[in-house]
Amino acid sequence: MYNRIAFLKLCCPGDLLFTTPAVRAVKKRFPDARLIYIAGTYSSFVAEHNPNIDETVIFNPPFEISGRLKGARAAWNGARVISSLGLDLVISFHRSRGVATMARLGGARNVLSFETAKPPADLSIRFDPHKHEILRYLDLVGVLGAPPDGFTMQYEVNESEAAEALGILKGHGISGQFAAIAPGGGENPGAIMHIKRWPAYRFKEVAAHLRKAHQLPVVAVGSMSERKLADEISPDVNLAGETSFHILPAILQRASILIGNDSGPLYLASAVGVRTVGIYGPSSPKLVGPLSDRHRPLIREIWCHPCYHPQGTTRGNIECPSGTWACMLTLQAKDIITAVDELLAGAKTAIGS
Repeated sequence: MYNRIAFLKLCCPGDLLFTTPAVRAVKKRFPDARLIYIAGTYSSFVAEHNPNIDETVIFNPPFEISGRLKGARAAWNGARVISSLGLDLVISFHRSRGVATMARLGGARNVLSFETAKPPADLSIRFDPHKHEILRYLDLVGVLGAPPDGFTMQYEVNESEAAEALGILKGHGISGQFAAIAPGGGENPGAIMHIKRWPAYRFKEVAAHLRKAHQLPVVAVGSMSERKLADEISPDVNLAGETSFHILPAILQRASILIGNDSGPLYLASAVGVRTVGIYGPSSPKLVGPLSDRHRPLIREIWCHPCYHPQGTTRGNIECPSGTWACMLTLQAKDIITAVDELLAGAKTAIGS
């Protein structure tokens, strides 16, 4: 019997969201166990907003630290943190043998991970690179006899965050329904993937359609580094850089729809139940798209697609291998507009029925 179970996923926000169906399945299988999530600083807010998690423990991922000696020291500190928790089981969602070793050195009685982490993982399954990440994590916890309890991602906004989000929107003149657009993305600690970004001038066309056809003001969201990019889509309100990761989901929760690239805001919006249109170029929605009937993935499956594989991400600035950016440039505004109209028509039908 497992009384204290820890989940280990150190980065990044979208990746932690992909693990939430697996966490939910474990909670249903072991309802009396204390569930702990061990996450990195950058993405810990996702674990903190998971209603199935009892405690979140934070430390910096060793693989994000430059220098072998510093990385080894960080891994040892991670093992000490794990040791203090008195765990019966650590479920590592990483493929890394080093991460599993950290859990084992921390004194965990059992370590569950993928076969690529053996040893020291003593419970494992084969890593299938062709399977959606959510389904892959569900297969992993299936070893424990934890069947899926749905495939949707989960994120719970608290009352104070909801109130703050409402105040921010009203302060910018948004008191009713609106559409959110996330034109940025492709930036995580140690990696820059601007090849995931659809051109801003095409987002601008979509924004104009949302205002004209659906009478929805457009709110741009993103980080401070994306603020200038967000201005280029001519939003009614530019919140890029004005909201923290903690408040962004509360903002998105009030949106009628979000249109965005393969990035954190897209997955956060889906996790709080918002209709989403995702734009995919180098990445594949078959591997990372929200598994929701309220999501529409848009993609051009040209000869070199997909060139980005989550399990093989390299560090640094990742460029288009063909030098053409064709997967993004061949995707037209009319394609996104068709998906937007379909989702919003469904929303109006539901309201009127």
